Amino acid sequence: MLISLTVRNLAVVEDLALTFEPGMTSLTGETGAGKSMLVDALSLVLGDRADSNMIRHGAERAEIEADFNLDNNTTLAKWLQENELDEDEQCHLRRTISRDGRSKGYINGRAVPLALLKEVSERSIDIHGQHAHQSLIRPQTQREILDIVADNKALLNNLKTAYRDWSASQQELELLQSQAEEQKAKQELLQYQVSELESFQLTETHIQDLLQQQSQLANASQLISVAEAGLHRIFDEEQAAAYDIINHTLSELEKLQDLEPRFASAVETLNAAIINLDETANDLRHYLDHIDLDPARLNAIEDELSQLHDIARKHHVEVEQLPALYEELSTELERLSNSEVHLAELQKALSNKEANCLALSREIHEKRVKTAKPLAKQISASIKQLAIPSGEIDIEVVANSDEKFSEHGMDSVRILVRTNPGQPSGELAKVASGGELARISLAIQVVTAGKRTVPTLIFDEVDVGIGGSVAEVVGQHLRKLATTQQVICITHLPQVAAQAHHQLQVNKKHLDDSTHIVVDKLDRQQRIEEIARMLGGVNLTQKTRSHAEEMLDQAQQ
Repeated sequence: MLISLTVRNLAVVEDLALTFEPGMTSLTGETGAGKSMLVDALSLVLGDRADSNMIRHGAERAEIEADFNLDNNTTLAKWLQENELDEDEQCHLRRTISRDGRSKGYINGRAVPLALLKEVSERSIDIHGQHAHQSLIRPQTQREILDIVADNKALLNNLKTAYRDWSASQQELELLQSQAEEQKAKQELLQYQVSELESFQLTETHIQDLLQQQSQLANASQLISVAEAGLHRIFDEEQAAAYDIINHTLSELEKLQDLEPRFASAVETLNAAIINLDETANDLRHYLDHIDLDPARLNAIEDELSQLHDIARKHHVEVEQLPALYEELSTELERLSNSEVHLAELQKALSNKEANCLALSREIHEKRVKTAKPLAKQISASIKQLAIPSGEIDIEVVANSDEKFSEHGMDSVRILVRTNPGQPSGELAKVASGGELARISLAIQVVTAGKRTVPTLIFDEVDVGIGGSVAEVVGQHLRKLATTQQVICITHLPQVAAQAHHQLQVNKKHLDDSTHIVVDKLDRQQRIEEIARMLGGVNLTQKTRSHAEEMLDQAQQ
């Protein structure tokens, strides 16, 4: 429930503080006194778009504050707690608008984005403006009215989430399908490239061995010649073989090492040299025994390397990089092969998501159909009381023949009206006059208001164009609503104002070359005077006052 509203430096409002009570409160005053300015202020503190031109002349900043009681609003209390904005069981909103165009919002003293103020609005107040009937001709508004009464909010939220998930999967599937032909061609190319490389033993070790063997076989003659010459110099050369020279020197030193002990080191070194020469000679003999001039093997290796070089040039890499390339192409081929599996899985998931959306849409459809006739009957009864005696309302709910759905379901919802006997029902915009449309809108607002979960309803001159006994009925409807919800009504009709439990009078005063708005809470006698003014204008008579008093007494019974 709205407890208080404070407005500073907004338009003609300099400093205004209002308190509100449960039940029905009427705001009255002369035309242009600033009654709707209070609704504007409340809309701003609840996140509506602001303009620096709204700031009072001479001020640098406008400021609006509002307090809400959470006792009977568990929805808002839970939301505040979930967003870590709760504090001492209260909801205090503050909005500032600066001359430089900056705007700030606060909830319980914490700075928040303006979008969060709007979320508080959705959980606290419904504001019905004086031109609300103009939106009634839109199919979207008609559908929303039916969904409010059918209590479809939770289902629609679930459908909205499911629909967006389905839509995202649908877009992903369409993208994959559009790429399928291109991917198929790429997959075929990769398959050819991988198969071509698979015919070779593509490991780093194998390629290094090929390169080494090719080098050895290509230079085999030179290698044999060098090995034979070395073996000859070590052992076979007459009188100049290294083995013989060292062995002869070793023998002479051994004979004399008893005379010269210092020869012992040289003897040891030469013995090691003899052993090393012997091992070297054995190595060369073994090499010569096994090396072979094999032109056929050389041709085979060079042929394989030639093919590998051709493939490497084709892929713009070196031969040594072919193993890494093979791994890369194989991985990409596997990924593309798996994309077909992914596509099948996505199609299956999409089918399940579509089934979920359809199930939710059907459930919403059933609730709409079930609600449509009783609601139409209620609205029809209400508009008869509002000076459309022959008025009949029908609510048409038609499901799409192909069960095509959106985030709003799969239905076309239309509110149809018949204002004269014998005429067929037709669309509101084509059948109802402007005045009739306003009364139908008011009837719908009254009938559906009790179905809304917010604790506060504000009606801003929604009774324009209505008078006499119809106005009294409107007032009675609003007063009845006030038994379950707080109702604040801005009105020019004495019949409506008299029905209120509380009455605030708005006046515009000119002081010191500036304009101010003053709001007074009226006691019983002041209410009689104000209602008399609304009945009789400027020159009030005792008869007018008596009429006003009688009207007030009857309304309060």
